[in-house]
Amino acid sequence: MPRLRIATAAVCASLLAVPLAHAQTARTALVAGSATYSALPGIPGCARSANVVAAALRALNFDVTDRPDASTGGVSGGIAEFADHLAAGKGTGFVYVCGYATDFNDRTFLLPVTAKIERPSDVMTQGVLAKAVLSGIGRDPATMGVVIFDLIAKPDGPPKIALDALVALPVPDGVGIIAATETAPADAPTPLAAAVVSALAGPAVRTEGLLTAVQTQLTGAKATTLVAHMPVAPGYLAGAPPPPVARPAAAPPPAATPPAAPPAAPAPAATPPVAATPLEPVPDEAQMTDADRKKVQSALVRLGYYDNPIDAVFGPETRAAIRRYQHEIGGEMTGRLTAQQATKLVNTR
Repeated sequence: MPRLRIATAAVCASLLAVPLAHAQTARTALVAGSATYSALPGIPGCARSANVVAAALRALNFDVTDRPDASTGGVSGGIAEFADHLAAGKGTGFVYVCGYATDFNDRTFLLPVTAKIERPSDVMTQGVLAKAVLSGIGRDPATMGVVIFDLIAKPDGPPKIALDALVALPVPDGVGIIAATETAPADAPTPLAAAVVSALAGPAVRTEGLLTAVQTQLTGAKATTLVAHMPVAPGYLAGAPPPPVARPAAAPPPAATPPAAPPAAPAPAATPPVAATPLEPVPDEAQMTDADRKKVQSALVRLGYYDNPIDAVFGPETRAAIRRYQHEIGGEMTGRLTAQQATKLVNTR
């Protein structure tokens, strides 16, 4: 899992579904930037980030609801309203929340501008569980989209936020997650927000494509920690795949006059058949050893799908390479290899 250091605080979520009564996909979004805090230093960069993300979403025909500098009830109400609209419209959703966050009792809480945390337990009443965003988009197991948490650790709170635990929370198979922490941004869009806006530059935007583009753009960024969970069943946030190109049928070859039969020649001596080289079996991922995983990464490098370290760690770059390979062989792009796919990959020369 790649690690980067960013200067931001935000939560993004993107979802996809098809409306019941319309042929065109409905798109709805909630954007909340917490900038003017009453008891904490201001974060003007969150307001800038919310504005540019909202503009990018509107360019993709999202119906955007803005919640700038919302209270605890305003953030919770916005998430609930968004979830209701998403469930009713059966369409695509996107949530972006930017502000402070902190961990308490192994859970991450978002801190609205009205939060006054005098003792750690105050987050129970004045914060909003980050899990609530995921629960709001997870009502329908068929939901497709992306959730992006871009968080700033609360001053004088725990110095780190458990991003790995955050992206491991349950979501539908069609939902991917990115979580990042950074220092408080200046009066400009955060690096993560800028990467998200760039990845939303349609007309066609896929879930796993957005996550991969964001990770690629932020690789090597200073003062940033970033982790990701790729969707098991990726799909389109906006646009659609191009229609297949029709190919004209090949004309039949002209009839030819059969040549005269050559004189019979003596039959050649029979050549013994060459034994086929047996395939090297590779198990599915659950059974793979580190050596098996390195063989998979080496094969991906050899075939041009992967150009990162061969370290037996199936991080986002390896998952993206596996999905590209699965696309080439006409398989479902899950990012996880079956035993049959792994065996075929390792034995391809």
